[in-house]
Amino acid sequence: MPVLRMSNIKNGLHNVGVFGRGVWRYRRLGEISPESNHIVQKLYALTDGRSNDIFFRLLESKRRESASTVDWLGASLVRPAGVSDSSLVDVVRSLREDGVAVIPGRLQPKIIQDLCQLALSCPMNTTTYGPATEPQPGAQPSLPIAEKGAVNRMDPVQPRHSIYAVPRSLLLENDNIQRLLCDPYLLAVATRYLGVLPVVTKPDMWWDTDFVPPGLRPRPFHVDSGCLRWLKVGINLTDTTTETPHFVYVKGSHKPNKKTKRLTRKLMSRMNLSHQEVEDVCAEKIVRITAPAGSITLADTRGIHKGELALRGHRLVLYFGLEGSAFNNIDQPVPLSKIGSELAKAMSVHPFSYQFFKSTVSGNLPTVTPIVPIEAARRSADRTI
Repeated sequence: MPVLRMSNIKNGLHNVGVFGRGVWRYRRLGEISPESNHIVQKLYALTDGRSNDIFFRLLESKRRESASTVDWLGASLVRPAGVSDSSLVDVVRSLREDGVAVIPGRLQPKIIQDLCQLALSCPMNTTTYGPATEPQPGAQPSLPIAEKGAVNRMDPVQPRHSIYAVPRSLLLENDNIQRLLCDPYLLAVATRYLGVLPVVTKPDMWWDTDFVPPGLRPRPFHVDSGCLRWLKVGINLTDTTTETPHFVYVKGSHKPNKKTKRLTRKLMSRMNLSHQEVEDVCAEKIVRITAPAGSITLADTRGIHKGELALRGHRLVLYFGLEGSAFNNIDQPVPLSKIGSELAKAMSVHPFSYQFFKSTVSGNLPTVTPIVPIEAARRSADRTI
């Protein structure tokens, strides 16, 4: 047997073993297994996403929370909503059918103004895209990066970089950001869609500009990984059009289906799908999400999607994750040096949902018993008895 083939078999067996041990640790001890993410990705591509649903039911089926469990914080920033808002039903229905839903004009103007001011006045991390490169056979390239750096602030009139990102440490000091991370309306939508109270992750806010070399548009499509099931929350803080940067999604691709199966199978050997590949298979399902400032896009990004680059203009957008499982999450905990009362209460009541946020100030949070998957809780109770 060729040496290379034997090496592949050994690597495959090693990955399966790592995955099996990760499942055991998560069910019994509540420990996450980021090293299992590789095999979760490959199985997703091989089974057209069915494996994610099976593992999700296996690992999270006993951890049930109703929408009422998120109603501890009072008023939502997503006005005029609460967990009893009738629009929840329509939003969840759209997510189940299409994989994407847009909540128009819910964020208050003063909140938009506050977040825009933050993104115009603070130091920023920058990314500058390089010229287009020739794709390698059988693969689609990521965006070429010419330079990464930092600047004191962003000038929207004369941008000098492709992306200006607010440092996460500064972003998380903002009270409105913290309140959005525990907003009862958004958590209620995710709980009804996923069936469990979500794990909150990855808050990021950045400017996309039209400082982009020619030849990079249209971007390739991809699917997200790093979790079994989840929603991504995208909040527009500026108006978006088909000419500015915007979100593009293939409706229905979050569910296994014959049409997109041939596309997801290609992800066994690469990370992206060319725009032409997707258009050839399901052009009628491609939707471009454009909306005014203050609108919120919720998407199951296991489905095929991308962020399209600007022809002209810019956008400011805030994203974070509402994930149904922490099993194969690859994130590192985010340190918080300043925690508002509402986020502090959310972290205290549901530490499992906020396990990727850690207070760096002693005494900031009350001492609580962590919520862990059901098997771990049952074993602990048996030992006590």
